[in-house]
Amino acid sequence: ILQFSKTARRKRRRYTADKALTIHQLDEESSDPDSEPEPPPSGPGKDEGQEEMTVTRKEVIKWRHRLFTTIMDTSFENPQIDEKDSMRPYEYFKQYIPDDIFDLMADNTNVYAMQSGTLSFKPTSPGEIRTLIGLHFAMGVMKMPRVSMYWELRSGLHFVKNLEKPAENNDVFFKVRPLYDAIRSRCLELPLEENLCVDEQMVPFRRTLSVKQYIKGKPHPWGVKIYFLCGKSGMAYDFMLHQSTTMELSQQHRKQLGLGAGVVYHLSQRITEANHKLYFDNYFTTYNLLELLAERKIHAALTVRVSRFARPPLQSDKEMTKKQRGSCDEVVSHDGKVAMVKWYDNRPVVMASNFVGVGRMDEVQRWDKKKAQYLMVPRPEVVRLHNEAMGGVDLLDQLISLYRTEIRSKKWTLRMITHAFDMAVVNSWLEYRLDAKRANIQTKDIQDLLHFKMKVAQCLVKVHKTVAAKRRRPSMSPEPQLVPKRPVHRPVQDVRPLPEVQYDTVDHMPNYDEKKEATRCKKPYCTGKTHVFCDKCNIHLCFVPHRNCFKAAHRK
Repeated sequence: ILQFSKTARRKRRRYTADKALTIHQLDEESSDPDSEPEPPPSGPGKDEGQEEMTVTRKEVIKWRHRLFTTIMDTSFENPQIDEKDSMRPYEYFKQYIPDDIFDLMADNTNVYAMQSGTLSFKPTSPGEIRTLIGLHFAMGVMKMPRVSMYWELRSGLHFVKNLEKPAENNDVFFKVRPLYDAIRSRCLELPLEENLCVDEQMVPFRRTLSVKQYIKGKPHPWGVKIYFLCGKSGMAYDFMLHQSTTMELSQQHRKQLGLGAGVVYHLSQRITEANHKLYFDNYFTTYNLLELLAERKIHAALTVRVSRFARPPLQSDKEMTKKQRGSCDEVVSHDGKVAMVKWYDNRPVVMASNFVGVGRMDEVQRWDKKKAQYLMVPRPEVVRLHNEAMGGVDLLDQLISLYRTEIRSKKWTLRMITHAFDMAVVNSWLEYRLDAKRANIQTKDIQDLLHFKMKVAQCLVKVHKTVAAKRRRPSMSPEPQLVPKRPVHRPVQDVRPLPEVQYDTVDHMPNYDEKKEATRCKKPYCTGKTHVFCDKCNIHLCFVPHRNCFKAAHRK
C-alpha cells in the first residue's frame, strides 16, 4: 500500500508538470493579438449542408484590463414598409390562422371521431370549429368556464390523422405541428425591429408529458417550453418548440455551442440585415456565440456566467462591495472583439457584449435601505441598453395571460391548441396597433386587446353562418291578464354589426317586430322608421317599395 501511494504521487507530480508546461506554451502562442486560433477538428457529428463554424477554444481566450473600443457603425436603417391602412381585427387574425387550418381541423376531427367509435358525435364542419374557437376567445375575456355544449367537439379536436404518422417521425408535437407552422409562417414575413431579444416562454401544463419542463421564477413554472425571438414591442418574429433530441436545432450547432447558445444562433438566422441589436440572458451565453454573431454584424449584449468565459480577471465580489455603489470593472479579449463589464449595484452584475462596454455612463435612481433615501447611481451603457430592450418575450407572455383561454384538461394537445390561438390573437393585435400608428390614427381610436379579441371572436362565430330559427313553446292556456306596468325608460345602446358580418351575404333575412311604434332605420343618412329588422345583424332597416335600405345596407 505504501509503495502504491508513492507511485501514485510521482505520477500526479509528473502530470501536473506536463499540464503546467502545456498551459505555458499556450500563453506564449496566444500572446500575439493577431494570431489566429486553430479551427476545431471536423468529425462525423457535422451536419450535411451546414456552414463551417470556426470558434476560439476556451483555453486560448485571454483577457486584458483596458477600455473597449465601441463599434462606431451601429446605425440601423428601418426596412421599407408598404404604407397601408389599418385593417380590421379579423383580417389580421386570418393572416396567422388561414381558412385552411379550420378545414384541416374539421376533416381530422371527424376522422378521429370515427376511429374512436363515438356514437353520439355528429360530423362537424369548419364553421362549427370557428364557432368553437370564437366562444373560447369570449370565455377568455369574460371568464365564463362552462363549455358543456361543445365539450365533445373540443375533446376531439385534431389536425392530423394519428394512423398516418410516418415511422421515422420523432416529433413530439406532431399532432399540433400544422397549427404552429401556420403561425410561424406569418411571423417570418414580418419586418424586424432594431432591438430584438431571445428568451423562453412556458405553456402552462402540469400533467404527464415527456417534454414537460420546470423553470423557477416563471409565473407558470411547469409546462412546455418555447424559445422566442421577439422585438422590444413584444411581437414574435420566430419561435421553436423545445424537445430533447428531435428539435430542429442543428446537431453541429448544438455540439459546438451547446443547447442554449445553439438555440440563439438558430433563431438568429431570421436576422438578415446588419446592425440589429440582440439581447438575451446568461442561460444562452457563451464566448463563441458572441464571436459568431459579430461575424454576421449582429450586435449582442447579455448577462453572463463567468465560468463560461475562460476566467476573466475581473475584480471579486468582495472587492466590489468595498467600493462605492455604481463602480464597475471592464476587461477586453485579446483580439478586441468581446468586452466584459462587472457593475456593482445592490449586488455585482456581469455583462458581456461584442459592440459596447462601459461606454457613455448615465445615472439611474436607486433606493438605499441604509440611508432610507433615493440615490443617483452611475450605470454603464451596456447595462442601460440591455435593460431597455430585454423583456419582449415577457411582454408577449403577459399579453397572452391577460385573456388566456382557461381550460382544464388532461390532454396536452388542447393546451397547446388554445395557447397557439391566443398567441395568434396577441401578435395580430400588435401588428394592428403598429399599422394604426403608422396611419396616424389617434391613440383613443386604436382598439385595445380586449375589444380586438372580442371582435375576432364575434367574426368567428357569425361570419358566413346561418341564423338558427328561434323556437317558441306554444301556450296551452290563455295568457293571464297582467296589470300593465309603467314603462321604465332606459338608455338604449346602439349596437351595430361588424362589417365582416354585415357584408358576408349569408342568411341575412328580413323579419317583422311586434312593437307598437316603428324604430328608426339604422342605414346612415336615412330618417325613416320601420318595423322590419335583419335577423342576423339585429338592426332595423327600411324595406318598402320606394326605399330599400335593407338591400343597400348589406352591400359594400
